[in-house]
Amino acid sequence: MTRSRVLITGLALLVTAGVLRAQVTKETETLKGAAQVVTEQMTGEVVWVQGNTLVAKMLPRGYYSVFNVKPGREFIIDGQTRHIGDLRPGTVLIATVTTTTQPVTVRTTSSLTGRVWWVQGNYVVLTLANGENKEYNVPDSFRFVVEGKPASVSELKQGMNVSATKIVEEPHTEMSEKTVITGKSPK
Repeated sequence: MTRSRVLITGLALLVTAGVLRAQVTKETETLKGAAQVVTEQMTGEVVWVQGNTLVAKMLPRGYYSVFNVKPGREFIIDGQTRHIGDLRPGTVLIATVTTTTQPVTVRTTSSLTGRVWWVQGNYVVLTLANGENKEYNVPDSFRFVVEGKPASVSELKQGMNVSATKIVEEPHTEMSEKTVITGKSPK
């Protein structure tokens, strides 16, 4: 075979392999539920500041809390933007923390078509369009489609053309938090 013929044959095989894999399709979508927003406020009086550490007397209860402030954190004191090094004892701070929690479900839908090569109990081997045999262990509740009608694994027979769709849902929660700190300098 000439070199160009080998190259063309190789390219044709790659294109064919890509087309043959198309009998198994996957689609992923993200579904977002209703977001819950909670806003809380904390008030404290600055007692001590060193580096990025802030000690505040929490109001109205009077207990002390230690905060490790992220570098670059901005405070709005008397309408002016300040940083932790600008805070003085006696400054009253009000932190407004808004937390948004949103349920998110990632749904992956996989569809395939094939011919039943072998079936025993809940174990099925399907021959896909590319000639590859794939094995599946399916629950009793799973339904295939045979000639447009639903069929359980126990109804499958060798040689039947089937299609199937599997939906996997993965729920998780996305959280975001926004903190705004305002305050008044001591007089």
